[in-house]
Amino acid sequence: MVARQPGKGPDFGHAGVGGKRKGMAGTAPPDYPQGKHMPSAKVRQLQNRLWAAAKQSSGRRFHALYDRIHRTDILWEAWERVRANRGAAGVDGLTLDAVEAYGISRMIGELQADLQAGIYLPKPVRRVEIPKPHGKLRPLGIPTVKDRVAQQAAKIVLEPIFEADITDFFGSIDHDQLMALVGERVSDRRVLKLLRQWLAAGVLARQGFDFLGCHFHARMSGRLWEQRRIVRYYLHRWPSVRSMKRVRARVKALTARSQVGKDLPEVIGAINQFLRGWGNYFRTGNATKKFVSLDDYVAWRLKRLLMKKRGRNLRAGQAERWTPAWFHDQGLYQLMGTIRYPKAA
Repeated sequence: MVARQPGKGPDFGHAGVGGKRKGMAGTAPPDYPQGKHMPSAKVRQLQNRLWAAAKQSSGRRFHALYDRIHRTDILWEAWERVRANRGAAGVDGLTLDAVEAYGISRMIGELQADLQAGIYLPKPVRRVEIPKPHGKLRPLGIPTVKDRVAQQAAKIVLEPIFEADITDFFGSIDHDQLMALVGERVSDRRVLKLLRQWLAAGVLARQGFDFLGCHFHARMSGRLWEQRRIVRYYLHRWPSVRSMKRVRARVKALTARSQVGKDLPEVIGAINQFLRGWGNYFRTGNATKKFVSLDDYVAWRLKRLLMKKRGRNLRAGQAERWTPAWFHDQGLYQLMGTIRYPKAA
């Protein structure tokens, strides 16, 4: 429990005294832990336990997660991630530098106390417009630093649960559908309340969050804002960073040196089977850039495989023929062109 002292801080609500950071018993936590930041062992252990529990029981619902979100080590890990991501000030005008000057342990203590007492409320996002090509402006929502820390803390706790899920998840999704999906795994009402508050305040708009292999990003409708100054958010989604790493690792395995002895049609057949299933999962979203990137990567890996296969027998200029279009003519499945946006899905 974090000790509290009376008095007002610069829009942080109250000026409390930070509690002891786990692993540093008997001392107040420094504002900058010494050495390169690494997630604490206890944070990693918690994530591993949650992932294993979710993996072992696909029908299990987690009912005691909120208390983990406001754990001191979780909040410190959340702060480190927010600081690494940088970002501008929210509606309170407080930058990362201002928070550091105020005292990180102080801010974390106040946030922890508010979460424990059930009185935490996110502030509305600060709306700015940034220039786009051709002179247009794109609306952007910026949460406060404090709200970003709270969001990251929830993400640290929730993400392992949903990373363990393997589910058929297609089509577009709105806020209500998202909450329904989360509710299938999470029964802790305080956690669900937090998510609803963030969605309502637009706090999830800036950094987004990963869920079931997708990265969700709430974007404000620029047209409605420009024409009628109406704020309305839509959830866009595309393969998460982790999903892209996994699919590249699988393609790399299917085109490894161990496949040199196989005929090209056999290698392409195995890749096609994998890409069709993976692509069907993500095609009803906003994955165009990811699909183009992966198409190029697959063609590059196949080109490397053929070069290894030819070895010293590779003729001058032969590799230049092995373009993405050439591989597609050989029957390679192309992800680009399979996208189905929500209205057409």
